[in-house]
Amino acid sequence: MQRVIDRKLYDTDRAEQIAQYAPNADRGDLYYLIETLYRTAGGEYFLHCEGGAATKYAKSCSGGGTTGGAEINSLDEEAALDWCEERGIDGEIVVEEFGHLIET
Repeated sequence: MQRVIDRKLYDTDRAEQIAQYAPNADRGDLYYLIETLYRTAGGEYFLHCEGGAATKYAKSCSGGGTTGGAEINSLDEEAALDWCEERGIDGEIVVEEFGHLIET
């Protein structure tokens, strides 16, 4: 998936996947949710988020109702670290990526 935000291209095929939060990865479920943190070659962070029709990523359908949706959102380094902490991403991954921001 690609998206241009503030004249910068965010592309899931070209960026490095850092971490993934997927409490429900069954795309047939209304509540499926997959959020993936990426870093671009230029050091920019972004989230690729997917969710079922009953999640915050749902999109409206013509004729009423909702369907699953996907979006990309850019993050600064602090927000990316916050996302990792809020979702309980493995500490080794977090320290490797954001060790310079973590107090010891």
